[in-house]
Order: sequence, then C-alpha cells, then structure tokens
Amino acid sequence: MTKRGDESARSQGPLRLDPYLDPKPWGGHGLRRIGFVLPDDTLIGEAHLTASGATVADGPLMGKTLGELVAADPEGTIGALGLRVTGGEPVFPLLIKLIDAHDVLSVQVHPNDDEARAQHSLGKTEAWHVLSAGVESELYLGLHTPSDLAELGIRARAGARTSGFLRAIPARPGETVLIPAGTIHALGAGIMVYEIQQPSGITYRLDDWGGGGKDGKPREFYLDQSLAVAKPAYQPEPIAPVALVPGRDLVAACRYFALERLALAPEQTVSIDHPESPAVVTLLDGNGIISAAGEELTIRPGETVVVFPRDMPAMLRSTPTTLTALHGWVPDLAADVVNPARLAGASDREIAALAGPLGNLGE
Repeated sequence: MTKRGDESARSQGPLRLDPYLDPKPWGGHGLRRIGFVLPDDTLIGEAHLTASGATVADGPLMGKTLGELVAADPEGTIGALGLRVTGGEPVFPLLIKLIDAHDVLSVQVHPNDDEARAQHSLGKTEAWHVLSAGVESELYLGLHTPSDLAELGIRARAGARTSGFLRAIPARPGETVLIPAGTIHALGAGIMVYEIQQPSGITYRLDDWGGGGKDGKPREFYLDQSLAVAKPAYQPEPIAPVALVPGRDLVAACRYFALERLALAPEQTVSIDHPESPAVVTLLDGNGIISAAGEELTIRPGETVVVFPRDMPAMLRSTPTTLTALHGWVPDLAADVVNPARLAGASDREIAALAGPLGNLGE
C-alpha cells in the first residue's frame, strides 16, 4: 500500500539506476566496453543492475535504493504479475546482472520455488544472453545424458572432478539460453553475459573443476542439496528469436520473466506497456530517450532504466543513431508473448521454444 507523503511512493517516470559492482577474482574490466566506469585496481565480475541495493542515479529520488522504493509501494513498483512470481513478497521480481567471466565459473545448480521454500527464498530460474565471447568459449548446460547423474554423484562424493559430464556448446554473441531451476550448468571462460533471473541468491555449488576457488581458497560444496534438486533431463539449447516487428525480437519467455532484444533504426520508437509489471531497459549501444508519466530521460550505453507499473506506458526512442537494448519484464504470457508471436507468424513450436527446456512457456 502506498504510504501517504512518501516521495518515493509517487509516480516519478523512468528511473536510472546505479548498479552494485561485485568484485570477483575471476572478473576483469570488460564492462568498460559497454560504458561502465570501473576502478583500475579491482576485478569486477558482476554488475547487479536491479539488486535491492542498486540506487537511483539522479533526480528527486537520487540515492534511494530499489529495495526502499519497493518497500514504500509494493503494488505500484512490482505490480500484480510481479507480486505473483514473488509469492506476494515485497521484492523486485527481476534480478538482472552483467557477468564478466575471465575464467570458468563453478559447476552449480539452483532449486525451484518449492525446493527453496524451506530456506524462505524463491527458486532460481534464469536466462543468459551472450554479449561477447572468445572464439573457443563455451557454455556448460546440462548433462550429456540424464543417466549420467548417478555416476556424477559418485564421483562428486569421492572428491573427483565432475565437469566432464557436462554438455559444452559454443558461446556465440547474440544467443540466449534459458536455464530452468534444476539445470546443472556453468559459465565458461572469456564470456560476458546479461543474466535475468528470479530474485534469489541460492546457489548450490557442485564442483570447482577439480580445484579450489579462483582466489586459491577451497570453497564449500553442497553435494546433497545439488543432487536432490538436479533435473538431469534439462539440456538447454540456444533459443531461436521470435521477431514481432522489425527491430523487436523475443529471445526468452517463461512465467518468471520475458526478455526481448531491441535493435532500433535511427529515430524509431517502440512502446513499453506493462501495467502489472515493472520494465527494465539496459542499453548496449547507441543513445536513446525513454519517457513515462510525463518525464523524459536520456539513456546511454551501459545504463539501466526501470519503469514501474504505476508509471506505464513508456516509450523508448532512438536518437539519430541506431540503438540496441535488452528489455526485461514479468509477462502476461498470453497477451505479451503468445498472441503477439502468433500474429507475427510464429508457430506454436517456435513460441514454446522461448521457454527452453521448460516447454510450453513453463506453464
């Protein structure tokens, strides 16, 4: 419920966020390539674009955290669809990160909502959109065969390396994979991804490629939990985008989030209208202007803007240059995904593939 007199609980239009930068021994300075200002003496592995601690960068709410804004007005900032996927909890429903992995990351698996409930948390289904990758970089997604799980468990308990059981596929810039909770997976070296996920911090580490952490210190493994929640039949593959209109491609969709890639021609405008979900727009290149609730905001490469449902609809316009951005939200699957995709000529199989291994958009 909106708190009377609270400036943060009123319509403000689009809000530019300053992300939380997370140093990691396996990180680097790759985020500079898309506009981030990074310290020279610190390796940055992740930029948490919509974490609770991300702050408003400018305007009347400058310095307010995303968590504070949600707490002041859950319904106006999260919306009915957002509250549905958080189980009614006042937490921003989309945790979006940029991950710069200069080294291979640990083999891990995440629980689903039911399995995470005992820890008073949501589950963790996520998607990766590859921004850049080395020529030989790979994504590790699922097991070669579901029956490998039994042998993997035996080797893990013996302290042996288990990563050989993982399927490796080439990491290609512009491709997207949806990774349902329960998928055994790892992010390979030399890759930068945009990650959209449920707002959960639960990660069950299964293997560190036969060694310790990237800082040289041994890390804790969660073998029992990992094997209990693993779904060995999940084998994610790159998703074929579904073109809705020129410059607007759906690249992933499930009940928790939808993601589209916007590639706008000069002076092109697209509508963003989610009255029951927040929208998050991250600019990758070019320059644009996003407007909502009578306010207008210039957006530059590397910047992330959130528009709350109370401020919808919004418009994103490219300036005289082209523009590339990623747009995430909690979808009404019929209205936002299925019906527009069918109108654009996509088959039911192509639409279902947006949910990766979940099929049928995860419903």
